[in-house]
Amino acid sequence: MDRPFNVLWIMTDQHRADCLGYMGHPAVQTPYLDQLAAEGIAFENAFCQSPACMASRAVLLTGRYPDSVRVRGMGVLPPSEITVPEMLKREGYGTAAFGKTHFTPELYTREQLHSDVPSLDWREFAEDACLSPIPDDPNKRNYGYDIHLGCDDANQGLFQRWLCERHPDYAASVPRRYEGDETPGDLFISAYPSHCHQTTFIAGSCIDYLRSRSGEQPWFAYCSFVAPHHPFEAPLDQIERYDLDNLPLPAYKGGADPAFLPPHIAEGVNEMLRYTEPVQRRIIQHYLASISLVDDNIGKLITTLRDTGQLERTIIIFNADHGEFLGNHGLLRKTSVHYDETLRVPFLLRLPAQLGAGRRVPGLVELTDICPTLLGLLGLPKHHGIQGIDWSDALHTGKEIGREDIYADMFDMTPQRFGEASGPFGAVRTLRTRDWKLNIYPTASRQYGQLFDLQHDPDESHNLYGDPAYRDMREEMLWRLLQRIHCNTDPLPLLLTQW
Repeated sequence: MDRPFNVLWIMTDQHRADCLGYMGHPAVQTPYLDQLAAEGIAFENAFCQSPACMASRAVLLTGRYPDSVRVRGMGVLPPSEITVPEMLKREGYGTAAFGKTHFTPELYTREQLHSDVPSLDWREFAEDACLSPIPDDPNKRNYGYDIHLGCDDANQGLFQRWLCERHPDYAASVPRRYEGDETPGDLFISAYPSHCHQTTFIAGSCIDYLRSRSGEQPWFAYCSFVAPHHPFEAPLDQIERYDLDNLPLPAYKGGADPAFLPPHIAEGVNEMLRYTEPVQRRIIQHYLASISLVDDNIGKLITTLRDTGQLERTIIIFNADHGEFLGNHGLLRKTSVHYDETLRVPFLLRLPAQLGAGRRVPGLVELTDICPTLLGLLGLPKHHGIQGIDWSDALHTGKEIGREDIYADMFDMTPQRFGEASGPFGAVRTLRTRDWKLNIYPTASRQYGQLFDLQHDPDESHNLYGDPAYRDMREEMLWRLLQRIHCNTDPLPLLLTQW
């Protein structure tokens, strides 16, 4: 029997689908990802199930919806959940994670555990999160990872140690902030050039692992970058790749009407308009520059696979957990207003030749679909709790791929312990078809919502939610959303008899 295929899963954070060369962005420089897309399968309409890091990552690594895995926005992934690395470890794979996993809370790790290194040991969070204990199982420790070198937004201890050892001249460097016009507090030039940036550390750690995997054991490597998640920072050498004056300003697209948003969510409306046009361009410049640094390092990952003779035995996945407004609709970062800018994400696959040919897929897919599709490509069984669709047969045969609709949600992110929620986050449920989108706010008044005719208004500029002429369509979409919520109910445990 042939040796099983390896898996390299590359992820970015808060990365818009359109901020890639192969997706048509006029300025971003992503030649290595563009080449991967040319050789592989580029999904043009992939959508996350929650524009919050933890919920989306839980979905990706389990193939289950936020409600089912009980990570609703933020939280802790329950240890009883079955992850991709756990499933592959049981099949004899070596498993490793580098960078941001985010199955456990960052600030709790830093402020309650007093650690600057991310932890995947669920037991450290169990009491305060009310997690039910499970029997010890070597395949479930650290959610299935043999090796975990974590580096996330809040906990960069391993990166700082690496910096002190490899690049001591930069260990005490501080970021450079802009003076003059009012700028966001999270806009600055990185303290580190590209060769000693956090992004390079994450990729380098993964590269060392790939070089060590020359034996017969198949491997699963998860390389997850923090970039381009805010703060909007990048090394100066990457920033200088972009001509500030020639970057397009963000499209306002009609803005976000606060009359149709719950008050705490409306707080984020029109933040981008507080800044001058040069500052707006600077934000975009830094965002694109951080993506280019990621792309450079993806090039190094691919070169390593090629140089070690592993490229044609490796399935490569690239996706983001959610998107970023980047000034569209007057919004910045991410809020609980489910425009496509935060729901639509990049997703591509590069497959060994015998698994499928390269192509563009215009149909709607969810991030829930990645886990079962990967298992299908590897010829591995899927457990009964997986809720996504396995598209592997369609990838083999060239058949049409696409869902009738996609579902996404966000929950009120108010911690029950250790502080209050911050930021414009609140409960919202979304159903999107090819032609229509509905957002409702289930913990607020029924007057709040958005309805968009995507066929005639792809920019989501005209909210029809309160228009009497579209009442029937609003009710139809509301019914379909209710139907999806019901169908998304956790299938576990299985029903064995009627009574």
